[in-house]
Amino acid sequence: MEETKDLGKLEKNIKIYKRYKMFAYDFIFYYSIFVIYFTTVKNFTMSQIMYFNGFYTLFVFLWQIFANLITERIGLKKSIILGNILVSLQSLVYIFANDFIIFVFAECMGALGFTLKSLSEGTLLYASLKHTGKRKEFTKIEGKANSRYYYYDAITAFLSGTLFMVNNYLPIILCFVNTLISLIISLRFSNVSEKITKRYKIRDTINDFKLVIKKQRVKAIILFACVFAGIVSVSTTLYKSIILEMGVSIELNSIIICICTIFVGIGAKQLFMIESKTKNRTLTFFSFIYITTLLSIGLISNACELNLPVTIVIIFLLIIIGFIQGAYRVAIKKYVLNFTTSKVRTKITSVYYMAENIGSTVMLFIIGIVLNYTTSAVACILFSAVSAVILFIVLFYMKDKLGLKPQDYSPDEINNVNIS
Repeated sequence: MEETKDLGKLEKNIKIYKRYKMFAYDFIFYYSIFVIYFTTVKNFTMSQIMYFNGFYTLFVFLWQIFANLITERIGLKKSIILGNILVSLQSLVYIFANDFIIFVFAECMGALGFTLKSLSEGTLLYASLKHTGKRKEFTKIEGKANSRYYYYDAITAFLSGTLFMVNNYLPIILCFVNTLISLIISLRFSNVSEKITKRYKIRDTINDFKLVIKKQRVKAIILFACVFAGIVSVSTTLYKSIILEMGVSIELNSIIICICTIFVGIGAKQLFMIESKTKNRTLTFFSFIYITTLLSIGLISNACELNLPVTIVIIFLLIIIGFIQGAYRVAIKKYVLNFTTSKVRTKITSVYYMAENIGSTVMLFIIGIVLNYTTSAVACILFSAVSAVILFIVLFYMKDKLGLKPQDYSPDEINNVNIS
């Protein structure tokens, strides 16, 4: 495969990445209206929407091993391009399909696309920075790139409500157009020369994964990612359902999601500031605040009628959730990529995403069953309470395994990376 160590091309990768991520991080014009779109236009129930999301995360989990093989065979650039093609096809199905099974097939296809992208994009940036001697800038650049996406997403979230009222399909059509823009930009990347030993047998890759998860530090990251990603996946759909159940109009719903999304971007950009205060307890801080806020949303929406003070409080709570989501995404990626070498980087990243998606799958299917018997507000209260107990156990396990000083780890735990 064509690879480069040309410093000019590597610098160009970094510049392209900042712009690319704004369009490519996730679907645009979609998330602020997807609940109302699938319930009113496609006639799905909230339980089906949770199952729908659960199938997506299940497929992402199942694709991880194969995606890792594809990435090693064709390289980072081609993996990103292929991922963008599949994601574009997924969004196209959203426009034309009506049958639940066809949507599940689209989720399978899109899951491979987003898996290839998530496995390759951050790795390409990290490798480009490493070869140019700027590895320490990863958090700053990743945070800035993510924040651009969230600001852009906030603007489109605001527009989506109005566009949905004009024509129910307009936001989804624009979502498809945005995926095409991502594809075009990704064609400009240069493949990065990484010393990766090619292994095409699934058995060999599974053995690699076994070696990776033997490390206590990686186990702690995986366990936390499994639980917290599931909480985020459920809450992101749940609070949008709660807002609609409270009687918020589509236009106001779009404004609320817009405000929330802006603070996701702010959170992504302000991680460095948060870490300077929380030190090695950043994930613990995020967990406590997130669960407390989510529980508050459930309690307030279940006990109160919709009025101006209640709306203001809900918006404030969603701002907190959005801020933590943005900061957490950058923080956890830093933990995953820290102390990695080119030999294990994609494998550790792949294992991490497998953990995230199995956690999301389990929680989404469980909450889908719960929603068959109760309201979104009550489901939110129950979910928050159970999640708090689980997170407490996970954080206790992590205490002496993650967030330590580099010299406190054994060389094997940090892949024998030189920390001097």
